[in-house]
Amino acid sequence: MVVVTIALLAGCGKAPEQPAKPAETPSATGAADASSSVPVKPAMTEKEKAKAEPFANDLGPDSLTDAELAGYSAAIRDGYETLRDRCSQCHTAARPLNSEIVDADAWKRYVKRMMAKPGCSVNSEQAKKIWTFLVADSKARKTGANQAAWKKHRRDLLAEFKAKYPDRWKTLYANRPPE
Repeated sequence: MVVVTIALLAGCGKAPEQPAKPAETPSATGAADASSSVPVKPAMTEKEKAKAEPFANDLGPDSLTDAELAGYSAAIRDGYETLRDRCSQCHTAARPLNSEIVDADAWKRYVKRMMAKPGCSVNSEQAKKIWTFLVADSKARKTGANQAAWKKHRRDLLAEFKAKYPDRWKTLYANRPPE
């Protein structure tokens, strides 16, 4: 546990190798549990999880247009490139780019949560660039004069997601208020 904590404080890195689980685990009575006689499947990678467990965001564009990027400073564009490079190692860039998150603190929690995932290779400097981009981009594309267009985009993504992945939609979005 200490090793994991140190790795997270250092800005994320490869999670320590976990020992393989035995194929059979003795039960409380000392006998082998019948349900554990099946070999344990290795855990999925974060990229495999992202593909197996999609979100509506994943159906949106995975990049910004040149026109959208033109209004951003060099530092913000650098954060965008860092996001496209680093975050796409586990999921498409579409996931954060089409997220409903707008609030800076919510983005901070999101970036920290992603950094804590096994195999994450985002360091603290990169995380700050990504966070700075996500906050600026959210304000530019999701609020103010662009808010109505953004809300329509989100509704369209959710409708497409519901049609394509009805069971997953029920799990993720059925009990949420409309965006």
